[in-house]
Formats: sequence, C-alpha cells, structure tokens
Amino acid sequence: MITLPSLDALSSKWNEIREQLETDFSTDLEALLHERLTEHETKQFEQDFIDCIGCTPEEYVRIRRAIHLLETRYPDSPNELTAAAVATPLGEMLAVFGSKGLCLLEFIGQKHMEQEIMAVQKALRGQFIFQENEQTQLLRQELDLYFQGRLKVFATPLETIGTAFQQQVWDALLTISYGETRSYKEQAQRLGNPKAIRAVAAANGQNKVSILIPCHRVIGSDGKLTGYAGGLNRKQSLLALERGEVQTALF
Repeated sequence: MITLPSLDALSSKWNEIREQLETDFSTDLEALLHERLTEHETKQFEQDFIDCIGCTPEEYVRIRRAIHLLETRYPDSPNELTAAAVATPLGEMLAVFGSKGLCLLEFIGQKHMEQEIMAVQKALRGQFIFQENEQTQLLRQELDLYFQGRLKVFATPLETIGTAFQQQVWDALLTISYGETRSYKEQAQRLGNPKAIRAVAAANGQNKVSILIPCHRVIGSDGKLTGYAGGLNRKQSLLALERGEVQTALF
C-alpha cells in the first residue's frame, strides 16, 4: 500500500484542521482553510505543514483520496489490477499493471492522480490488489538501475490507456532517446501536424506512465521546462540524471 504521511508532528494549534484532514478524505481543502483561517494563518499553516510533514496539504489530500480509490471495491469489475508502491530518489510512486503490462506509474500526491486511477479502473474494469509478482519486480529493478544512471531503455511491458491520438503522441514520446529533449512544436511536426502543438501538449500531460514513457523529455521551444504533473523540480532532476549531472540534494 502507498504511504500516507503521519500528521503527528503537526503543531497542536492546527488540531481542528488536522482532525478534518485525517477523518474526511473528501475534504475541500481550500474551502476548509478559507472557513477556519485568515489569509495569514493559511500561509503559516501551509508552511508549517511542509516543514513538519514533508509535503504540501494539497499533496496530503491527494494521497488520501488515492488510497480511498485504491481500497474501493468496484461492482461489475471482475479483473485484477496489480498495484505496488515503488520507492525512488524523487519520491514514492504508484505502479498499476493490467493483464498486458504497466498502465500507470505516477508520483504519489501529484496532480490528476485521482482521475488517472479512475480512468484505469474504468477502462480495465478492475479491482486494485497490492501484491508483488514478476512484473513489479522487473519494474523495481529497472527503476533502480535507471536512477543509478545504468539503464537507458526499459523492458517492462506497457498497456497504455487513452484515445487513438493520445496513443500516437505517447508512441512518439518513446522515440525520444535517453538524454535528449524535444520541443512540443518538434513533436507536433514529427506527428505530421505542426499546428497541433496544444493538442500534443495536452496529450503529453495525460500520459499515465511517467519515466518509461518519457514526457519529461519534452520542453518549450525556448528551452524552458513546462508542463509536468510530477512537478518541474522532478522534471529537471530526471533530465539532469540523463545528462549525467549529479544532483546531491535529490540523489
């Protein structure tokens, strides 16, 4: 199971909000803070949360909701989806496998994770089962080697879930070599539709398999890092790793 951070280290002055966060996975965080705290108190709470818990309140709420979705039993979903929590130097990741291969690999707590979990569940009509098997072991081994800078091409089989256009964009991502980058414009041109830059960028953002389908290798035409649900700090770290640079703070 993925790890839910403990709120024990949070100051007692935030007990009322802490209790709400711990007991109600559906909490509207923005509304809760607006109702209970002043603007100054909200900023103080958010900073205290980061300092004490190691993630933002928003990330904590996303993790709680993801856990709820993974533990839910889905009627009329007869298939078994293997799930696993995978530790990496950039944070814990959630991996989900369908019968054909890896269909989800995302950093826990990142944006849009709930929607991706539901999309996978609906498309494959599955129940999430946390277990270890040959697929999860291979993925762990390959990610370990990748973060050591010793693996450039993954053998873990994929089972991508998306529209025909999204599948086309994701297939194009797989052609970007380790250590290289491509702009959204260049990606659209390679797909034979140079005016579809925004559509290509949107499809990149809907990629559910981080790292193995390397959307982190797509950057702005001006060279700036943009559009990574796992966070631009992680995108920068992945590109630095592939360039052979050492980032002691993260690795």
